[in-house]
Amino acid sequence: MTTGALIFAQNTATIDYNKMAVFAASRVKEYLEIPVSLVTDNKRLFLDTYADHPFDQVIEIPIAKQEYQKKFYDGALSSKMLDWKNLSRSQVYNLTPYDKTLVIDSDYILGSSLLKSAFENDYDFQIYSRSMDITDWRTGPEFKRINPYSIPFYWATAFVFQKNEIMQSFFDLITYIKTNWIYFRTLYSIDSPLFRNDFAFSIAIHIMNGKTNGQFAVELPGKMFYAMDRDILVKIDGNKMKFLIEKKDFLGEYIAAKTTGIDVHIINKLSLSRYIDGGLGV
Repeated sequence: MTTGALIFAQNTATIDYNKMAVFAASRVKEYLEIPVSLVTDNKRLFLDTYADHPFDQVIEIPIAKQEYQKKFYDGALSSKMLDWKNLSRSQVYNLTPYDKTLVIDSDYILGSSLLKSAFENDYDFQIYSRSMDITDWRTGPEFKRINPYSIPFYWATAFVFQKNEIMQSFFDLITYIKTNWIYFRTLYSIDSPLFRNDFAFSIAIHIMNGKTNGQFAVELPGKMFYAMDRDILVKIDGNKMKFLIEKKDFLGEYIAAKTTGIDVHIINKLSLSRYIDGGLGV
């Protein structure tokens, strides 16, 4: 059985996701020691820009016919509406060159080898529903359920799946939910009109479980740790990451925080991009 990781990166006018994917892939190879492939919508641009890249394969998909816009925060006081490409994840079953695949977002930065054990488990599908903010005061209720009275929230940020008929059906279901998003967001009382992979995965898992608390999705090892987009990445040094964290009840003020030996979903993509370029500030 072949194993490896897959990272999606589709650049927009403002954010170089390819750059973040190269950085994330280097961490996967360092901590997990598995091959990594990239999915992007402009292979020539990627290869021209990053000739010395860490990927074993670069897989091209068509450029999205439709882009969305969403608000991106860059610290507590700065935000802007930016383009957002988020519709290709459902194709992962057919795109992956591996029999067992770890899929991560380009802003999911490894600081440990914890996910190695996921490849030792014989489960069809492993994904995070357990999660924790790197602060000790933000409780993140929006990451517990897709609305306060609905089904559990699952993170499409990182997951491991095996190729088989069950998982092919699951990703076909994701595509069906995406195609009929207005219906499903109404059915599950989701306020946001934007399609989100997290919501689609949560709904599909609920359906695959027979709309009960079933065992279709198994938890990945550990928890999903995340830093919000109101926070600012300062430095990554080996398995340590330093942040300026939005201060509780003091808008625009920050406190320092450090993580050691954990993987972190850095939601402030602008901050991560700036760090990779060697800069700080907002």
